[in-house]
Amino acid sequence: MATPGDRRRQVRQLVLDAARARANDALTLKSEDCNKELFAPFSPSPVAVIDAVWAKIEGAQLSLTSNDLLVDLGCGDGRWLVSGVKRFNCSAFGVELDENLVKRAKDQVHREGLEHKIKVEVGDVMQTDISNAKVVIVYAFAESLSGIAEMLKTQLKEDTNVLSIGFRVTGWKPLWSEREGGLR
Repeated sequence: MATPGDRRRQVRQLVLDAARARANDALTLKSEDCNKELFAPFSPSPVAVIDAVWAKIEGAQLSLTSNDLLVDLGCGDGRWLVSGVKRFNCSAFGVELDENLVKRAKDQVHREGLEHKIKVEVGDVMQTDISNAKVVIVYAFAESLSGIAEMLKTQLKEDTNVLSIGFRVTGWKPLWSEREGGLR
């Protein structure tokens, strides 16, 4: 008979196997619109994860100010952008490959009345100028992060913080790493 610990290990292994399969699929997918590689499928972050990250940033005295720019590479529905702007009163920019997600993000920005603070565009994260960012958010599978990391190194200032949600950037030492809602 399986113990609770055995069942947890089995479930964990199934989740990891599914994530690996999604990563492999994502690396081979192409956008029909612009024929660019997708680094990860859309997977909206739970509000608890977003709130925990912002609280950690505040606690580490890395908070954004009204003069700072928050960038989300692969912004999906814009939830990180909206939450960040509402919390820190900063400006924000999101880039997303999927036109339907960009529309959803823009609709959310409009509903919140934040058009003057948040800009969202359809585009390729690898071709986006993010050199003015104070904080960059990226959710991409580990296999995709090395290419993104190289782009970040060439564009970002030394004091820019990169939040890699879900996976660590190989070769980078994180300021912190923790799990929230199943994400690291």
